[in-house]
Amino acid sequence: MAEAVFEHRLSEPADFAAAGIPMPEDLAEAVPMRRAAHLAGRICAREALRAAGAAEHMVGRDRSGAPIWPAGYLGSITHAGQLAAAAVIRADACRGLGLDYEICMTGEVAEEISDLVLRPADRKGIAALAGVSFEEGATLVFSLKESLYKAIAPSLGTFTGFEDAELASIGDGRARLRLVRRLSDALPDGTEVDCVYALTGGAVRTLAVLA
Repeated sequence: MAEAVFEHRLSEPADFAAAGIPMPEDLAEAVPMRRAAHLAGRICAREALRAAGAAEHMVGRDRSGAPIWPAGYLGSITHAGQLAAAAVIRADACRGLGLDYEICMTGEVAEEISDLVLRPADRKGIAALAGVSFEEGATLVFSLKESLYKAIAPSLGTFTGFEDAELASIGDGRARLRLVRRLSDALPDGTEVDCVYALTGGAVRTLAVLA
């Protein structure tokens, strides 16, 4: 895994060449923040691949913009605020990997998205977390479900939303999410996915691994 802090207000197309990373055509006229976030994420991905022992360190990009990882590896890239990160694992170690960072929501935003994101089990779980505010808890569950989606995306057989998973357990930096409906033959109702999380410096970091 690799993490970086980047300057989101300053970014030029030449930065990609300097870093040895191809710049997608659609980013040529993008705002500096978008270019900087993409470049920082790809640099993190390159370093994470190196740390994982991959011979190929370049991450491609499909038509939807999703990363294409070197054969034999799975990975996930994220960015939030001025943070970027990537996680990589060998493809024979698990079925899916999802990484997500989020800046903690304001109370107003947390209330607005709570009915969309939080199931009763989620509300019960975050209410039991000592020293965690509602907005931090809502951000945490949002991020956990984003990581879950990234991890299960290759195995999905249908559309899925926040309502399709809920907390099975949470505490001490670990969580388990449970699917509440069948999403494919590989993802039956009741499938549980292990996650880890951290709440520090106004940001939430989550990682999900589909065994």
